[in-house]
Amino acid sequence: MTERRAPHLFAWEKDYRRRGAVWRGTTNFAPPSLKGRVLELGCGNGKTASALSLQKQVELHAVDSSPTAVGLCKQLVERVGGKAVVREANGLQLDYATGFFDAVVCFHYLGHMPSNERNKAVAEATRVLKKNGKLFFREFGTKDFRLGKGKEVEPDTFVRGNGIWTHYFSQEEVRGLFPLLEESIEPEQWSILLRGKRYPREEINAVFRKP
Repeated sequence: MTERRAPHLFAWEKDYRRRGAVWRGTTNFAPPSLKGRVLELGCGNGKTASALSLQKQVELHAVDSSPTAVGLCKQLVERVGGKAVVREANGLQLDYATGFFDAVVCFHYLGHMPSNERNKAVAEATRVLKKNGKLFFREFGTKDFRLGKGKEVEPDTFVRGNGIWTHYFSQEEVRGLFPLLEESIEPEQWSILLRGKRYPREEINAVFRKP
């Protein structure tokens, strides 16, 4: 039963049940070099998958641990006229063959799990990636103003009222996370205005290649 999932996973299922499409709209993420079989881990309600599903040279597979999110993702892909295989799956134990994918997308996926699960998820993402395949990474950085909000359960990892874990990464930590060759890693920083005051936001974006 879904309710027997680990609490940090079921927190997402509860959030999707309560709010529906947690992430609004779609993205323009579609690197020109992206083609072949592509896996998106933690697809959520389809914000990134909906963009990738429109790429003619991409065979998209998108997975999430939340069955409600999977249903929402399927709906959004269909709404935009895309094509994708979207299904419920545990990223710690993927049932894809070794070297099956040309690229793996990990956007705001690894940062929502404990460190021991992060290591397992990285190992699985690396395993299913073919030689010279690329992994695309995006997570919140340690300069984001939300660092420190909620209860700290691990270093730089906080749980807020909805039960969802969020880890904030440094560039050095990202470099040490993957047994892959670094192609690029850089922070993206901006600010938001809340009640008349500006607050800093940060994401770490990286691209790795499997040797």
